[in-house]
Amino acid sequence: MNKISYRWSKVTDLPALFAIDQTIWNATNTPVPMIDTTLEDYVDRYPVGSQLVAVQGNQVVGMISWNALPPYPAFNQTWDIGIGVAQTAQHQGIGQGLMTALKAAAREQHIHRIQLQVLGTNWSARQFYAQQGFQVEGVAREAFWLQGQFVDDYRLAYLV
Repeated sequence: MNKISYRWSKVTDLPALFAIDQTIWNATNTPVPMIDTTLEDYVDRYPVGSQLVAVQGNQVVGMISWNALPPYPAFNQTWDIGIGVAQTAQHQGIGQGLMTALKAAAREQHIHRIQLQVLGTNWSARQFYAQQGFQVEGVAREAFWLQGQFVDDYRLAYLV
């Protein structure tokens, strides 16, 4: 198995990142439809250097992306993130490696808080985040109507 490295995104990564994004999100793990329908849309939202990526050999296999926060000083030490790993590379420690690299980058950049949201129906993600030290800070009960049922939305955070 090829060694996995973690780094900031490059222009050559963008098609692979877009492809991963297009294949991993569905009604079991996100309440919103796909935002980026073209590579150009994706590049506009995630310019070069804005994502932490996992690379196995020469192949991009995962990423952490940042969600926009209000542009006020009160949010300067908080990151709101999303994580994605290619379906063929899941359950191989890539997500854990991405989180380790993320926490190191957060310490270097004096970030105090990493936060995210996860659907109550996404049990494996909730377990993964708990293993990474994220704690549940709130639950929006029955926040979304997905696939014929109400689904809770969990808010989690990790203090660096």
